[in-house]
Amino acid sequence: MLRSLGWIAFTTMGLSISVASAQADTQRAVDEQTMAPEVIAAQLSDTCVSIDESLGIVPQHYAMDDGDLWLVPCNAGAYQTSYEAIYQAEDAEPRKLLFALWRNSSWTGTELLFNLEFDSETGILSDQYKDRGAGGCGGERSWQWQEGNFRLVEYRANEACEDESQSFPVVFKAE
Repeated sequence: MLRSLGWIAFTTMGLSISVASAQADTQRAVDEQTMAPEVIAAQLSDTCVSIDESLGIVPQHYAMDDGDLWLVPCNAGAYQTSYEAIYQAEDAEPRKLLFALWRNSSWTGTELLFNLEFDSETGILSDQYKDRGAGGCGGERSWQWQEGNFRLVEYRANEACEDESQSFPVVFKAE
């Protein structure tokens, strides 16, 4: 019976991922490829693990005014998928983009984005990371594309994981 319950849970999780992937398909970039070109893939960190294409999570490619932006999925977990962003300006080598991260009441940087959304028309990139599955702690971030970089617009974070109902207070908001 336990095997049956495990199979049901696994199948249900797979269906959830498939439904989420199908919904995300309507918001993806027009020019998608199942694999990033080698020059882009070479920029990814060693911890970035290829995701099985059957999950429907593939690299997203955006042609920007001044180059190409790649959002490459790295790891898919039960409640979040991580991505790394690689930008290649026209006639330049690709480079990995880094993003602000609020940890232990201080700023640091990260190469990872989680459960991201990118609106290529407005240039707004947003993500939400969870420090645990229940989601009561973690952060929500948004950036604006500007001349080959993302400028932080707003950062909300809650480091205390005691209360599931707490909203994420604003840590930074651009003026």
